[in-house]
Amino acid sequence: MTRAFWPTLIFLALGNFAVGTSGFLVVGILPQLTEGLGVSPTQGSLLFTIYAAAYAIGSPLLISSTGSVGRRRILLAAIATVLVATLICALTRSFGVMLAARILAALGGGVFTPVAASVVYAMTPPESRGRALGVVFAGLQLSQAAGLPLGVLAAGRFDWPIAFVLVLAIAAIAAAGLIRTLPGKVQVPVTSLLTLLETALDPRILVAVSVMALHQCAMMVSYAFIAPLVLRHAGNVSLAVAAFGIGGVISGLMMARLAARLGAVGSRMIAVASQLVTLPVLSLPLLGVAPLPGSVLLILPFVWHLLAGGLTIPQQIILMDRNPERGAVVLGLNATFNYLGIAAGAALGGAVLRGPGLDWLGAVGAAVAGLAVLTAIYSETLYRRAALAA
Repeated sequence: MTRAFWPTLIFLALGNFAVGTSGFLVVGILPQLTEGLGVSPTQGSLLFTIYAAAYAIGSPLLISSTGSVGRRRILLAAIATVLVATLICALTRSFGVMLAARILAALGGGVFTPVAASVVYAMTPPESRGRALGVVFAGLQLSQAAGLPLGVLAAGRFDWPIAFVLVLAIAAIAAAGLIRTLPGKVQVPVTSLLTLLETALDPRILVAVSVMALHQCAMMVSYAFIAPLVLRHAGNVSLAVAAFGIGGVISGLMMARLAARLGAVGSRMIAVASQLVTLPVLSLPLLGVAPLPGSVLLILPFVWHLLAGGLTIPQQIILMDRNPERGAVVLGLNATFNYLGIAAGAALGGAVLRGPGLDWLGAVGAAVAGLAVLTAIYSETLYRRAALAA
């Protein structure tokens, strides 16, 4: 990887920072947002739900249907779409317009992040891919650790539109940087909707991306309810969330090194299996261990996300190594399963909360993590069988 490519990596990471902050910002400023738009909290929650749905559906469809378009043009169009959508969010006071803008932001982000990863993969040698993807992926992790808190702070100190203006400024800097640094020609496979159909019908790929869905589901079963979980033990929610975010940022850089040393398959297994160890701690009250000490409520979120948060890096390397001809399409499908896992985890966690109760969240999440481990093992079995049959 040449030094000349580093500025491009930084601006791609900044673009991911804007995409990630834009996606989850509404969760943090929902009370101010619903008051300003004159809707109920239930209606306001649609602003994230519709974003997730549009991202999950639109990402593979748009990536596959624009496969013949140059990657520079696609990335610039995608970040420009996020920029325009964020501007609309900052200016509108109409709930309907805001929903439309959220769909637009999801479509832009759903193209930008997977295509950015595929460009990095294509432009870096195998020994540098983990590190390069780690840098670009760090933008998404930083959006949770820094972007979201900054947006919440801006909305609280000023007003909620200022939070979107903050994202707008970040997206504008990323766009300007990419205009200057993004190479004009990047050699990637040409894809189409037929590529997407072939990808979606390949059982090996479906099992592989299911690892991402189950992993995210296991995480979100508990993380979606991190506030009541921490308060259950009289802990500090802000500090716990910050520890989780910091762990995720370090995870991206650490996982890149692990992928280089242990290989993508080994580092993926570490990330997936780690939740079998961390999540049961949240259910220790079932064994009479309660309340958990304040130190545990800080160390656990950090270690949890440190080990589990970097799965995307080895997952992307595995998918691209084994499906080079399908390019970013397979990464778009992986993004779809990622959001499906997030939605399923939050829904499952809500069901646990209404049923057995809060203390069961960790145990249920660990059970799902167990399924993720088994799925990862089965995925490797399928690829080994295919290699032996070839």
